[in-house]
Formats: sequence, structure tokens, C-alpha cells
Amino acid sequence: MLHRLIHSHLFLCTYVLSIQIVAATAAAAATTNAYSRFNSSFTPDHLRYLKNETKALFQHAWSSYINYGFPADEVRPLTCEPYGPDYKDVTNTVRNDAMANISLTMLDNLDTLIIMGQWDELESALKYLKTNQKEFFNQDTIVQVFEATIRFLGGLLSTHLILTDVIKVDALSSSASTTKARSAPPPPLPPTSLNRLREISANYDGFLLGMAHDLGLRLIPSYRTRTNIPVPRINLAKGLKDVPPPLQKDACTSGVTTPVLEFTLLSRLTGDYQFEYYSQLAFWKIWSSKLQLNLLPMTIDPFSNQWKDSITGIGASIDSFYEYAAKSAILFDDDHMWSVFKTSYQALLTHLAQSDEGSMIFPNINNQDGVLFSDWIDSLSAFWSGLQVLTGQLTDAIKTHVVYLKIWDHFDSIPERWIYSHRNSKKNRRKIYRAEDSIELEWYPLRPEFIESTYYLYRATRDPMYLHIGERILYLFQNTYKAPCGFSGFQDVRTGQKQNRMETFVLGETLKYLYLLFDVEDEAILHNKVLMRGKNWIFSTEAHPLWYHKNLYNRSAQGFLGAAGEESKINPAIIRNTTIVKPELFEIPDGGLNALAHVTKKDPYGSRFDTCQLNPLGKAPNSFLESSFYNWDHLFKADYTFQNSLKKPRHVTRTNLDGSYIELSRSFYDKFTMFQTPLICPRMPTTHVYEIFWGDIKEATRLEVSLLKVSDDATENKIIYNDDLWVPNLLGLRIQFEELKVDDIDAKNKVITIDYLHLLLHGLNSTQPVDTGLKGLRVRRVNGVDVKLGAAVWTLPFQVNEKDKDTVQVTEGGRVVLEGKIVENLMVWYG
Repeated sequence: MLHRLIHSHLFLCTYVLSIQIVAATAAAAATTNAYSRFNSSFTPDHLRYLKNETKALFQHAWSSYINYGFPADEVRPLTCEPYGPDYKDVTNTVRNDAMANISLTMLDNLDTLIIMGQWDELESALKYLKTNQKEFFNQDTIVQVFEATIRFLGGLLSTHLILTDVIKVDALSSSASTTKARSAPPPPLPPTSLNRLREISANYDGFLLGMAHDLGLRLIPSYRTRTNIPVPRINLAKGLKDVPPPLQKDACTSGVTTPVLEFTLLSRLTGDYQFEYYSQLAFWKIWSSKLQLNLLPMTIDPFSNQWKDSITGIGASIDSFYEYAAKSAILFDDDHMWSVFKTSYQALLTHLAQSDEGSMIFPNINNQDGVLFSDWIDSLSAFWSGLQVLTGQLTDAIKTHVVYLKIWDHFDSIPERWIYSHRNSKKNRRKIYRAEDSIELEWYPLRPEFIESTYYLYRATRDPMYLHIGERILYLFQNTYKAPCGFSGFQDVRTGQKQNRMETFVLGETLKYLYLLFDVEDEAILHNKVLMRGKNWIFSTEAHPLWYHKNLYNRSAQGFLGAAGEESKINPAIIRNTTIVKPELFEIPDGGLNALAHVTKKDPYGSRFDTCQLNPLGKAPNSFLESSFYNWDHLFKADYTFQNSLKKPRHVTRTNLDGSYIELSRSFYDKFTMFQTPLICPRMPTTHVYEIFWGDIKEATRLEVSLLKVSDDATENKIIYNDDLWVPNLLGLRIQFEELKVDDIDAKNKVITIDYLHLLLHGLNSTQPVDTGLKGLRVRRVNGVDVKLGAAVWTLPFQVNEKDKDTVQVTEGGRVVLEGKIVENLMVWYG
């Protein structure tokens, strides 16, 4: 009976979810929900415990690698065997793209050793690398340039920066205290626990940057093509000549554009500008080839310079293009890169985003016409909410992240591809869906993206719910994913079959982000306000901390000038002045509103990046024991929206009463609702929501959509109000409509009544009888811009073709009518 009650009240959300039901639910889970002896208290002792437990997990995996895998690239977690490239089959790209017989787990985790404070292991790793640096990358192996850049090169650059620039802050702080000109006292020195880092840094001679330069020279020939589009793979010892042509025919957008960040940083640190030149050239050539919707396809042929598909999204094959546009803007203070990200984000909101009050997803679409391509989203796209936080889009980030939280609730993982929508038909209307029906690709190799976004959201909101999510993930690593020699993800999330592989990102990203999530007291090096003072650091897409300032060049570049021949003499001004295609600035014309002095217009896309958003879940937590999540009316809306796709597989518990449903954990709920926060799930809308293209969708990038603001001191009669939208032309709109009919519950949680339709239809035909078959429409979104409840969308008068007169009309009061349905909030402005 209780299970049926929970299903009815929580997952369908047709009634208010009372605190009593949650208490009953939690009581049933009390015996199985103790993740730790602290029971979700998140006191300093508890957080220290979580950090230490995460560090212990890292130490287990690291020692397993050193004892059973080293000097190979990886260790197999189930069988404790070394694992490296497949020399027998060079076409085995799943295995070979990232592995090169270079002790990759060590190379990719040097900075992780520093963050975790593993000083003995760090010294041993540095000694090994220094001893073997001369021939380290001279390997007869074919690697993917993208993977080699983010894992090999990123690991070297990050560790070099930490060992050379973190201690410089220490030294500068000490010397500054004796400078008379300094008006303020110096910041306190780092704690003595970092003395080992000082010692290691003092003995470091910069050889990692030399290794990075050597690696860069081996990778950069992939960019010297006739088309300036790089080929995806290269042989580290022999260059391009021994790479089979079939391995070079397809280059993904991420692979072409992502190395721009690490390569540009390598140029800035060494003075060898060929890396920046060629990678920037490829990036801007790709960007200048964007299609009319301001979106990029996912695959290009580097030889013919032709796009090979018409699909786009935010996940695999294109994810880090967006990520590195934003992060390059931060790292190098690059306004052009920032324009790329803003333009892309506007296009993604316009053409991809499916959003309501409780969730947001970005599925793949056809980038020629904006039509939906797939009914799945992939695991890699879970990074997106972290990037939304970094770029100030906190409201969007929370709604995006909550979808992946719901997936984690049900699968204890994120399947590689998850089907979010099962289209209803007469055949499957009564179908009982299973977990298997929602899996497009079934594996989960312990990817870090969901943990990464959880870390970003906690740092932005400080809401303890995100710590609680981390606690659940830690519990699963201890009890589900732990293997004899490391950690093993799912080969099949449907059955629980384990994978006999532990990729380097498990240590270097997943556990790193989990450890930093619990570092609330900012004790880790990256969070230390003294050590990282003045650094515009970001995480690379492989979670390597990177930063840049001009002093870094002065310290390191002199030893590299001229070391690579004529290619190194490329003038950096060439890159910054001639290869960049500057995006056009968005300008808002008068558009017929110039007569209204009390009305001004704002670009809704540009203004959303002006400031970083604060916690949109309601009031920020004002007490240690309070979570704003429980102030969010739509916390369980995603459960309803995706109810057919959120099913637990057979190998995990089949109930939500065991604590696996993170938002309803007994211990957390009891502690973080001390003030009797009402846990309410509003009635779900029963209105039908759909989208239409009005005119040619390719005109959307040129069509103005403005946010209207009304002066506070306006005394004249107002018909336009704050937050109304202005769209002078309807031909080029993607409009989301909500259909209103009698007895439906709308998005405002109101019941549509006959009286309301009478009022809405007034002026259409006052003699027409109103019956339950009549319907109205409400505009919800216009080209990715949400229409706030109660706001109107205004447009200029437009001509209706003779053939469309029965479809489109305008009432005497200026309301638009579509197929006999009057639109509540689409108005024509007659001036």
C-alpha cells in the first residue's frame, strides 16, 4: 500500500506530497540508509571523514596501479593485469586512442597526487619521468591527438604550473612583507603541511615543460594539412606516414577544436608559437564554417574539408568545443572566444533546449532545419550543468543537473545513452516500461561528468544536497564499484555486469572532483586563497587545473626560443589579428517602439551573461541545517516528465525506500528540514505542449527577440509591462505553445474554466457559443527565450497570405488566432 501511495504522490505528482508521506517513506528506509556513521550531518568531522574516505579510495587505486600495472598505461581492476595499447590491431581505437605505452595513469594523475597530498608517490613519479624523459614519447604507437592533448599534455602543463607558480606566491608574499610601499599586510603563508610541496618545488628544474614541448612537436604535424583541419591520429615516433588512412577520414568537432587551449598555453609558456598558430587556425576555420542556425555538425572530413553529418548536440563529439570556448575566454582573457560561447549558447537555447519548470535537456537535432534527431541524451553531456555554472547560468544548471540526478537515483550510474522519451502510440499506450527500454548504450565506465557538475553546483550554491549526492556516490564506490585492483564500472547497467578496465579519468577526474566536493573548509591546494591568489585557473576537460599570466612566459620561455626551427618563429600577432573571424555584434533596432519613451529594450541573451545568478531555488540556506532544494516546488517534476524512462534495473533494489533515492534519504531529510519546510509537489499540467516553426527557421539567427523594460516613473497608460517580449517579425520563430482547454491544469497550476475561455475569446466572435471543445493557446518560449507567466509577446502587423487566412487571423483587440484558437499572449502592436 505504501509503495502505491509513493508512486501516486511522488512519481506522478498528481497531488500534494505531504511531509507525513515522506516521513513514512524515510522510516521504511532507516535501516539501509546509513551511508556513514555520521548519517548525513556534514559537520566538520563528517566532511573530514568523507575526504579521508575518498583519499583512501584513490590510494587503493593508485597502489593497485603501481603494484600490478606500472609501467604500463593502466591496470585491469578485476584481474590485476597491466593494460596498454593493442599492438596487434592498430584499428582498435577504443583501446589505442588514449594509450601509448607511456605509464598513462601516472602521467594523467601527477596533479591528482598533489591535490591529494601524496608527496612520496609524487616524488617517485617525478623521478621516474625525469630519468626517462629523453625517449619517453618516442613510442611506435598511434594515438588520437585529442586524447593525447587532454591527458598527456594537460597533465604535464598542470603539474609544471603547480610546481613553479604556486611557490612563487609563497615567495612573493614573504618578500612583500618587507616592502615599505605595501599599504596592506601580506596574506598569511600557507600551512606548514605544505612544506613537502615547497621542497619538491625547490628541486624541480622545469623538465615537465620540456617533455610537454617534445610532445607538442610530435602532435603538431597533424595540424599541418592542406585544409588546415587536423587529422585525428598520429604515430608518436613516426608521425603521419604510418597511420592507416581509414583512421584519418573522420575528425570530430571536439577533436579538431579542443587542443586549442592546451596548445595555446604551451606556446605562451615556451615562446614556440606554432602550437597556438595551427590550433587557433583550425578552431576559427571550424567556427567560420558554422551553419545557418549558428550550430556546428559533429564530424568533418579533414581532407575534403566537408562536413560529414547534419547532427549536433552538446554531448560526445562536440562537448568540449563549447567548454573550451568558455574556458579559453577565462584563461586568456579572450573576448572573441567569449563571443563564440555566447553565440553558441543562444543557438542551443533556441534550437535544442527542452525546458520546463523542473528540468532542462539538450537532445541532438538536425542542424540544417532544427528538427529533433534523437530521443536520447548521453553520459558525456552531464558535464553541461557544470559549464552552465561556470558561465553564470545557475538556473539552467540546476534544471539540467536534476535530470542526471534522477537517472543516478534509478541506475546508480549514468548509462552511456539514456532514452528520455518513449513516444506513445496506440500499440504502446498501455505498455509497462522496463529499465531495458530506456537504454540506448548500456555501459558506464565511471565517467566523471555528473560528479564534476555536482562539484560546481555546490561551490556556487553551498547547498548541502550536493554534498549528500557526493556521499551517495562515495558509498557506491566503496560498496559497488570497488574491485581487487581499483574500480570497475558497469559493462552493462541493465544487468550489473562489470568492466575489466579502469581508465585514467577515474582517478584523475571522478575521484578528484569527489575529493574537492568535500573540501568545504578549502584546505586543498586549489581552494587555498593564498596559494591560488590572483590566478584565473580553470579545470581542463580532463580536470587538470590550468592558468596563465604574463610572468609565466618570462620565467620559462627563454630556454625554448628557436628550439623548434623556423616554425617557432611564427609571430603571435598573426594569430590574434588575421585568423580570427569576429562575430557580429547583436544590435536591437527601434522596431516600431520608438514612440514609447518609457519602454526600453534589452537583448535577453546578452543580458543573461552580465551577472552571475544567485541561488534560484528560493532563499539561500541561512542555516547550516537547511537545504534550499526543499523550497523548490518542482523538485519532483522530472520524475513525472520522464516517468516511463526512470525504471530501476533488476540487479539493483526495486524500491525507492532503501535510501537510493537521494532526495528522500531519511537522515538527510530529517536534518535539513529543521524548519518544517513544506515538501510540495504541485499538480502536474495536463495541457498539451508542442512547438512550431513559423516561417523559415534559418532566419532565427537574424531575428530580433528583445526583453522589454518599462520605466518606473512612467505616468501614461501602460499596455506594455516589464518582461514582455518584442519580436518585430514572426517569420523565423521557433515557438512553444501550451494548448488550453476546459478542465485542463495549466503550467500556472490553474484549472482552465469555461469562464476563462469566454474572457479569452472575447473579441474573436462575441456571438460564438463557448463549449468544452473550444481551445486557446499560450506562448511559453520564443526562440529559446522563456515567456514569463503573465507576460505578452508583441509583434508588428503582418500580412496573411490568401491561402493562410483560415489558419491565421488577428482580432480587433490585436490578439493572434491560429486555427481558430486565440493566443492568450501573442499581441500585434499598432503603434
